[in-house]
Amino acid sequence: MEKKINPNISVNDWMETLSESERDRVLNASETLSYERGETIIKQGTLASQILFVENGIAKLNFQTGERDTTFNFATNGDFIGLMCSFVKKRLEFSAVAITHTTVRIIDREVFENLIETNGKFAVYVVKLMSELTNGVVHTLITLSHKNVNGAVATLLLTLSRLFCSNKLQIPFTRDEMADALGYSKESIINTLSAFHQDKIISISGRNLEILQYPALVVIAEKG
Repeated sequence: MEKKINPNISVNDWMETLSESERDRVLNASETLSYERGETIIKQGTLASQILFVENGIAKLNFQTGERDTTFNFATNGDFIGLMCSFVKKRLEFSAVAITHTTVRIIDREVFENLIETNGKFAVYVVKLMSELTNGVVHTLITLSHKNVNGAVATLLLTLSRLFCSNKLQIPFTRDEMADALGYSKESIINTLSAFHQDKIISISGRNLEILQYPALVVIAEKG
């Protein structure tokens, strides 16, 4: 993890609801931390005492039960991590791990709360965002829990394609990590990827992936 002094902050949707002076307050009450692939951004059980905002990169969100880690969502450019827990000082029931080089802005929670109290437009945006986050997590968990291995793998590959904005990418997981994320055995994951490759739906070599038939993968994800 590397700490950086960054005088700039990218303007996202939530920033557009703030005045210039309010943006300056956020900037002055925050710092950026840089994480390399595999580094833990937050640990499960940590008290949510700050606001975490992903400025660049991709992180996977996992929750652990026993010895098993399950990936239930991803955070990428413009996403908050743990926002739903931040205002009640609740312990986070998940961890966040960088799967690419990731830059996170750490914002003072009191400044964020004060903006909610004094800026109605910003407050409405945060409420809507938290509602969308809750709905998205529930939808993802329910969807994956009802999919067979083909549908689950197809869903993950489509998600990665959207996150990387490309049909050509390097999968940021080992086969073991994919198995843990989706709740299937490593052998099932390998066999499914091989079948997709043989059917020319994807081309895969090691971690290098190219989606050749995007519509076909969508059908598998929907019906699997």
